[in-house]
Amino acid sequence: MSPDVPYSVKPDLTRSLAPLVAGDCPPEVRAAKQRELQGSLRADLIGELGEASVGVELLAERLGMPGASLEDLALSCAEDLALLHNGILVAIAFAFPSGFKPCEKLGLDFAAVHAPVADAEALRGASAGITAAMKRPAANFERGVWTLSSLGTLSQHPSYPRPRARHESDLWFRSEFQVLQSLGGDWTAFSVRLRMDPWTSIAGPERERIKLSLASMSAASRTYKNLHEIAALLGV
Repeated sequence: MSPDVPYSVKPDLTRSLAPLVAGDCPPEVRAAKQRELQGSLRADLIGELGEASVGVELLAERLGMPGASLEDLALSCAEDLALLHNGILVAIAFAFPSGFKPCEKLGLDFAAVHAPVADAEALRGASAGITAAMKRPAANFERGVWTLSSLGTLSQHPSYPRPRARHESDLWFRSEFQVLQSLGGDWTAFSVRLRMDPWTSIAGPERERIKLSLASMSAASRTYKNLHEIAALLGV
């Protein structure tokens, strides 16, 4: 993905042609998911509210895996998965969260889920419209999110300490491809596909664009994304 310059947090959903596909999870990603979902942090990573069973059944049918559990679905897809009912998060299986505890978001609506995000007033303000749009039949929307990290693992759970980056070679560019898909009946699937690219592997022009976006980022956004030290390292 190509970061915005200047940096902004906005309701930038666009139409998507990227449906979820079961069975396309690379073996190494599936193994990493299993380690996380079945490890000591399981209670933070996967959970359902009582009404979620209907949505899980709808998602399982959509993926051609009728009767599968939420965990089975998550392990069959390359993406992390969540389910919303009338815009409320009722199920989540996020093996690779980006600095938060996924199950703490259960029961929250779109605006509340994004309450901690700095400079996201426009995104939160559009939450009612986004909720209405994503419930429409055959609705499919996508957006991209990025950050830089000194922790090179897919999971950025807050329990995992981030090493201090002393050189640019210690940095990773983390990008998320997020998709909202209507399942019908006021149910929406939310999926996140991750990439972790070594900073030094990114082409020069794209690195410069990322640095320009970082340079334009507010102090509040840098704090939220843990980017103050990284910005100083990159000289922006």
